[in-house]
Amino acid sequence: MRKVWNGAAKAGRWTLAIGVCGLALVGCDRKETGPEAQDTVATAPATATPVPPVTADPAATKPLLSFAGMDTDDNGLVTSAENAKASQTIFQAMDLDKDGAVTLPEMDAARDAIGERPEFSSEKLIESADADHDGKLTLGEWVAASNARFARFDANKDDSLSLPEWQAGIAAEMPHDAASATLAGSKSGPSKR
Repeated sequence: MRKVWNGAAKAGRWTLAIGVCGLALVGCDRKETGPEAQDTVATAPATATPVPPVTADPAATKPLLSFAGMDTDDNGLVTSAENAKASQTIFQAMDLDKDGAVTLPEMDAARDAIGERPEFSSEKLIESADADHDGKLTLGEWVAASNARFARFDANKDDSLSLPEWQAGIAAEMPHDAASATLAGSKSGPSKR
């Protein structure tokens, strides 16, 4: 009798295990993890709060080019996060046709609108950041160039810029006469290029 009972118990356990697996697999013939069809329209992900084109409202973008404008928490430091957010917003403002790229005419128009000094041409600025050499900047290229610039300016490598670090970085980028005139004392500092 004992052998029969053990055999029945084993069969019962197997039946129970198969039944549990069967219940777990019920409904697996339906896809429940996403859309059935692939999206065929590519859309850019939302990046930052939409901003007006710099040509329509230069006053909305220009402060982001200064140390004080980037220091959003007014603690006397610009963090890498503050730099990244400002860079992203500046890119959005320069991308006048909202196609995800800044072209030479767009950068020229943006720089003219905010009255940026011409120490460096828009063509040279694009060329210096254009990783794929297609003559225009994507958000990724713009932010990568901005992050590299931030890292060069961050002399003590603490992931934030003080006003003296900012000023020294700007001075190192500019021709000597322009740097002297620009850094002659305002807390807002020089404009970002």
